[in-house]
Amino acid sequence: MSKATSDGHHAVLAVASRRRLLDLVQAADEPMDGASLAEAIGLHLTTTRFHLQVLERAGLVQRTVERGGRAGRPRQLFSAVGGADPAQSYRQLAEVLVGALADDADGGGQRAEEAGRRWAAMRLPMANLSWDDGTRRVEALFDRIGFGPHLCDDEHARHVELDACPFRDLARAYPQVVCAVHAGLLRGALTRLNVPAAERARLRPFVEAELCIADIPRPADGEDPASSPMG
Repeated sequence: MSKATSDGHHAVLAVASRRRLLDLVQAADEPMDGASLAEAIGLHLTTTRFHLQVLERAGLVQRTVERGGRAGRPRQLFSAVGGADPAQSYRQLAEVLVGALADDADGGGQRAEEAGRRWAAMRLPMANLSWDDGTRRVEALFDRIGFGPHLCDDEHARHVELDACPFRDLARAYPQVVCAVHAGLLRGALTRLNVPAAERARLRPFVEAELCIADIPRPADGEDPASSPMG
């Protein structure tokens, strides 16, 4: 799937009603008509037909006309395009969850960061590493997840440049959620490794169109006991 197609699908599925309609069509054992879908989702038939047209133009559903010789206007039936795609299903689930968090009163940021911290706990064991070793371990974690990290140091901080975020299109649509998850992952990973200054680390989203940067401050004097031979 091209990036333009992926972005187009994301724009279409940014509307919760369309995601629910697509989920219904994909889960159905046979094609469904507009009236049945409208009833299942609790929308007016005209509104349902509009959303189905949008999904059809995006190539996510296909429409067929029932040819049964019945009197009256033939029924239009809708079915999902292609077979089951686990990757697409996971993506749709991520969109649904992110959209639900975004509806929180604070935009979902606090809960999203906590989710990122839990993610870090799932990926890293507790350890007591020096600032240098710990930050490199965090770089390796982001690499395993698919962010394509690169380290860049200056006198104030270690910067982890992330130019291959696997969640970039979702992050553009819901930065208050997705970027908060990644900030929680960053701080949670540093905390589990007992890296000094973990809570001062921050994530700068979209410094450039394809680049986010995680800033990890250098520890103050005496703040990094693990780096000492006696630590």
